[in-house]
Amino acid sequence: MKRYFFVFLLLLGQLHALERESTLKMYGVIFEALGLKAPIHLYVNDKEYRSVFRHSPDIELVDVFEKSDIVLVTTEEALELARRKKGQNPEGKPIVFATDYHFLKSCEKAVGAFYWRKGRSQLLFLKKRLERHHITVPERYDQFVIDEL
Repeated sequence: MKRYFFVFLLLLGQLHALERESTLKMYGVIFEALGLKAPIHLYVNDKEYRSVFRHSPDIELVDVFEKSDIVLVTTEEALELARRKKGQNPEGKPIVFATDYHFLKSCEKAVGAFYWRKGRSQLLFLKKRLERHHITVPERYDQFVIDEL
């Protein structure tokens, strides 16, 4: 019985590592599409996301909104923080990106979102918001760019 429990724990650990790795890859591709280059300074206040991004060699977690290249809105608290901040610095940063359709719709500063709906991943970029930041996504992402919600 102990042997089966040990194998179960080992498999569970491997699945978690695969999930973390795939999440890092997905966001790495998204951040690259937004024109960000390593090292990327990321502000995220969600503990689960912080534990995932902590393992990335290309992403540095920052604790201050203003020192980030990109802000990942994962909670209502982060959404309110993004709404309250006045403007961006001269380089158009930080870029705000959401992990929920509701956050994308609620925050005028968010340029896009990556989220799950009915078991499928959804990626959206909003054209006017990208233009506001002078961001041009590569052609292969044109199918994810929409005019409005």
